[in-house]
Formats: sequence, C-alpha cells, structure tokens
Amino acid sequence: MVAYANYTAREFLTAPEDAIFSRLVRSDAVSGFSQLSHKQGWSWVESVRLMKSACEQLIAANPTFASIGVVLEYRIPRREKRLDAAFLFRDTIAVVEFKAGSAAATSEALTQVADYCLDLAYYHAVSQGKKIVPIVCSTEAKSGQVVPTSDATLIEDIHCVGEACFAPLLIRIASEDRKVNSDNIAHERWCASPYRPIPGVIETTVSLFNKHGSDDINAALADRDTIDQSIQAIASIAQDSRERNQKTLCLRTGVPGAGKTLTGLRIAHNTDFLEAGWRSVFLSGNGPLLKVLKAALAADYKDHQGCTKVVAQRHAESLLHSVHAYLAEARKTQSPPSESIVIFDEAQRAWDAAKMQKMATRQRSFGAVSELSSYPEPTSEPSQILEVMDRHAEGVVVVALCGSGQEIHDGEAGVGEWITARNQSYPHWRLVCSASAIERAGVDAALANAEVWSSMHLGASVRSHRTSEHAAWVDAVLTGRPKDARRYVDHAGFPIALVRRLDDARAWLRKTTLGSRRFGLVASSGCARLRPYGIEVSAGFRKELDYAEWFTAPRGDLRSSFALETAATEFECQGLELDRVAVCWGWDLTVGDGELLPRTFRGTNWNNVKRAREREYTINKYRVLLTRAREGLVIWVPLGDEEDQTRSMLDMNRLADYLVDCGAQPVERPANGSFLP
Repeated sequence: MVAYANYTAREFLTAPEDAIFSRLVRSDAVSGFSQLSHKQGWSWVESVRLMKSACEQLIAANPTFASIGVVLEYRIPRREKRLDAAFLFRDTIAVVEFKAGSAAATSEALTQVADYCLDLAYYHAVSQGKKIVPIVCSTEAKSGQVVPTSDATLIEDIHCVGEACFAPLLIRIASEDRKVNSDNIAHERWCASPYRPIPGVIETTVSLFNKHGSDDINAALADRDTIDQSIQAIASIAQDSRERNQKTLCLRTGVPGAGKTLTGLRIAHNTDFLEAGWRSVFLSGNGPLLKVLKAALAADYKDHQGCTKVVAQRHAESLLHSVHAYLAEARKTQSPPSESIVIFDEAQRAWDAAKMQKMATRQRSFGAVSELSSYPEPTSEPSQILEVMDRHAEGVVVVALCGSGQEIHDGEAGVGEWITARNQSYPHWRLVCSASAIERAGVDAALANAEVWSSMHLGASVRSHRTSEHAAWVDAVLTGRPKDARRYVDHAGFPIALVRRLDDARAWLRKTTLGSRRFGLVASSGCARLRPYGIEVSAGFRKELDYAEWFTAPRGDLRSSFALETAATEFECQGLELDRVAVCWGWDLTVGDGELLPRTFRGTNWNNVKRAREREYTINKYRVLLTRAREGLVIWVPLGDEEDQTRSMLDMNRLADYLVDCGAQPVERPANGSFLP
C-alpha cells in the first residue's frame, strides 16, 4: 500500500470527515505499521480538519484549484515512515508534516520533512524536476518562519506555520506555481509512480543480513538494469557450475560507486542458492569496512531483538568475515570449506605473494602466531582462495569484485593477479570476466582462455543519485583532461564546490546537508602538511580513532563524522560513503604542465614520486576520496603559507585554478563571513 488515501481537493472537501478517518484507520490496519494509537487518531482528526479548511479556501480563491491532488500518509520505502500529506499542483509539490498540539517546529520535525522531500526529489519519478516545498504545520504556533535550505539542494526553503497561516501558504504556492500548459499532477499517477531508491552500503548490509526491509532493498537494486543483469548473469553461472561440477572464477569490475558491494551482498543472499543447498560467504580484506559494517549490524540487531550488546556483536561477527581470518582457518585442514560460493569484496586489494610473505615474516619476528604467520610459502591471496575452493570435488564459484583504479597501497595485487593465479595453478577453472579486467591485467582474452561478458562490468555509478557520470568526472580530473571533465559536471544534480578555507568547507557541509543525511571530512593519508590546519592523518593518530563510530554515530556525538574534527583517509572510507563530503586536498598531489604530480613527504621536504606504480597509488587515493559522496562534495584547497616551503601558495593556487577549469564551482565567502543563515 503506497498511500492510505488520495483525492482531488474537491473530492477531499466533499468527503465526510468520518469516512476519511475510517479509510485511514482501515489502511493502517493492513499496512504493517504499529497498532493505531490514541495520539495518532487525534492527530489525523486535526490534520483532516485543517486540510478540509485549506481545500475550501483554495477552491474559493480559484475554482481551478479544485483539481489539486491531495495525498495522505504516503509510505517512504526503506525508512519505515510515512509522510503526513502532500498537495500536488502543476509543477510544485508541497509536503506537509503535521504536529498537532505543538507550538513550534522542532528540529526533529525539520529533519523529517527534509528527508521526505529529498527522497522524493531523488527517487520518486513523477516528482523529479518538480519544485518541492517542505512545510511543518504546528497547529498551535502563533507565527511562522522560513528555514533556508541552499541552492545546492533540490528542495525549497522549509516553511514553518501555524493553523492560521496554513491555508494562505498553500494558496500562495498554488498561485506562484509555474504557468505551464498542463493540468495538476494526478494524484493516482503520483501515487503509482516508480520509486527507485539506491540504498547505501551500510543500510543494505543491515537490511539484508538482519532481514527487515530487505524486500525494498532487493526491489531497489533489481530496478537498476545493469545491476540486475549482472546478478542474473552470476546466478546463471552458478547454476551451470552446480550442474556441470565446474569450478568458476568470476571477475566483476566496476567504476567507483557502481554498486559492486551492494550486488555482492545480493548474490550472497540469493534464495536460489540456499534452496539448492549452496552456502555462500561474504569476504573482505578491507578491515575498516568490516568494522563499520559489523558495528552497524550489531547496533541494529540489538535494537530490534532487545538483546545484550555482546550477543549482538557475536551475531554481527558471524555474518561478515575477514579474508585473512577465513584463509587462516582453512589452512588448519585440507578439507573443503562448507561454502560453495565465495564473494570477495574489494578484490583488487587482495595481497600479492610478496606482501603475504612480508606480513607473515613481520608477525613471526614479534613472536606472533596468527592468521598470517601460518602460511608456509609466499603465495598470493587470490591463489590461496582458489586453492581452498579447489578442494571441493563438485562445482564452486568465486566472485571477485574489483574496483577500477582503486589500488591504493603497496602489495595490492590488482585484478591481474587473479588471472595469473588461475592460469598458472588452476587452468581447469572456468574464467568469466569483463573486458575491463582483461585490459587492466594487460593480457589477451584468448591467451588467458577467458570468457568476456559485458555483464561482468558495472560502468555507471549509482552512488550519486542524480548523476551517473561523476566517476567519469573524477577520472578526467585525475588524468589531466579538464575539457572532458567539464562535460561531466552537473551542479544541479551533484554540486561540486571549491573553497580555500577549511571553515568554509565545514560551513558548506552544514548548510547544504539536510535532514538525516551524513557529512564528513576526508583526506589523503599522504597529506602530511595539513597538520597546521588541524587535520591529522598519521597512522598512529588514526589507529586511536573508532571509525565505526565516525560512520554511524549521530549528530551531537563528537566521535562522529558530523563533528568535522577528524578526517577519514582512503583506508577508512574505501567501500563506504557519506551523503556529502569535504575533500581536504594536500600537497601530495599538485598540478603542473597539464599533468598531476604525485609527491611524498620525507623529513622536511616534498619529493616527486618517480615509480609508476607508486604514482598510481597516490592518484588512486584521490580517486577514492573524490567518489565517496552520494549527493555532493566540496573541495578544500588550502591557501598555503609563503613562509613555509612545505605549504607552497603557488602550488595550491595552480591546483585551485585547475579544479575550476575542470568544472568545480568556486564558492566565495559571503560578506558576513559565514555560509550559515
């Protein structure tokens, strides 16, 4: 049930109040929401009374307003919430949050109505491109106010009104509605509109593993053609592998934000696999990602089950697994694991043989007997995964999810190591991959004996709701192609701002991030000279921080990203996302003569990075940082200090000019010195 009730203004005005109330009660009884409370019933009575009065005044002001659509209790998928009411004009939608008996709009009410409006603007097909006006009607309020939003958002300022001002506000909105040659939005069409939310990684993980809301998640992902085709392709490969006792390696690539992790989670929860008796396991070598997801799973499980924190943490630990721990456990026996399907997330970061040996040697030197020090010979993680799964006598599938251009540290093997491991030691395995995987590995598909499927690559970002080309913009910026970059900029759908002061970046985030959306600072781990500005990125400092709290704690918690006191580096935020991000740019990646110049800080000086692989790591760090945002980002380029040679003003001025040439929009500090109202 999408909405409890919907009418034209004329129909709503003429319908008896008790009939409307009965319809709301009946709809609520079958909606799956909590049992109707006395407070909710009283709120509906008050809301219906006010809306009837408003409809009467609208029609009296202009008889053509009789066809305005009126919707009550529209369900917002995934939020387990319903917006109270919506008035549908020609090119404008007014979303109303009623607070019966309240004398003022609370911050909670402002957050609620902003969330509803943003969700409509981003996900609701009929609402996209419309003017969306949020309204909080506190019935006992004696005066009204307007809470400004920002030009960098998709919704209008929030109107806070009392009973006396409610109808006049709707009349003004209707009168100012754009004069287009069309009728008012039909309420039936609006209620039946496709609603296509793209959930975040944390939300998807919680919903799929803890089961509540998973239908909405599955529907949202299935609605994206490329994602659905990819999932179907892997499902068919798994079925073939099962029927033919075939061992198969799938290398699925994708641009940043394309939904690799989301679809990997969907594959892990495929009901067809479970019904066939095939167990699956979701692995990752990304420690911070696992820590954040486990914390979110545990918190949600505790809230819904009413169990202790310890029990909830144990539950979360059983669902997501470190690839290092998984392999260490597998090496204790030569028996095949219980799983027939392995999904390896962030597989481009799998360690090569040298890295595995280095880590094992380091742990042995400290007298540690651990998951890594048990390896007898230096084989890569891809090779070890294939060895473990090759123990099965019947068919198995390994799905390696590889991000394009996201190798960020030494020892990360990249997609080529998966192909090498298969070709050298497991040639009997079937290899299905994308053309991108073959290209990045630098091999010939025929020589590699690989099947190249287009469905094995996700080429469009779904992280950014209103622009699928942000990843292309980032790639153009990082490869020195400003002309191409400008073609991909869409400031209406995804604002990209540029400021020169850190406080201005913080103010931009606070001003433009509405509702319960999350924002935060991110910075490269190589930004050693951001310390004078209060941004510390050293490994020792980051080790003391709890990034699970940074990603999940609410506003007001100083440990959270909302505090804007600490920055997450590429290591903490790879695979995760925020709604809005401030990228703190440092002197480790400057620009000159049309190309980006990666540098590293040693002692008291910056040194140019000469080795091609290490240059790529630095550029990829910024690729990760620039693709973390879902709804918009601001880039802070420090002014520098002419007295400090390690913070060159010239370098940063050049960089700022380059980013503006690429399409970033400079935001000047207002005359009053503040971005906030």
